[in-house]
Amino acid sequence: MDLNLRGQSVTHICFDAALTLLTSEDYEVRVETDASVQAPGGDLVLFDPESPGATAARLVSLVHDTVISAKARSNGDLLISFGSGAELAVAPNSDYEAWGLVGPNGSRVVCMPGGEIARWSEQ
Repeated sequence: MDLNLRGQSVTHICFDAALTLLTSEDYEVRVETDASVQAPGGDLVLFDPESPGATAARLVSLVHDTVISAKARSNGDLLISFGSGAELAVAPNSDYEAWGLVGPNGSRVVCMPGGEIARWSEQ
């Protein structure tokens, strides 16, 4: 499923109990379970969004980067590719919501525990 983020740039990266990316068109991607980020031509690094440690610098470098592709697979995998060549990947979690996307119009896509994708539209 295409998440319709193509062409948007990352405007903010927030760290709290999760990793949150905000885009230029007011979309919010929230990562709540272990994920990975691959820098352009670099190593794949796994991180815990609650305590990203040294990976935080790599994640912050996504600010001002442009989304080339953002897709949710039927098994719950999320893959976001950026113009710089970086990629952010999140696999489903068996016990928790792994990631979620909220659009400016109230639409929502969530990876439910186990990988099922749930969608809500503006009401």
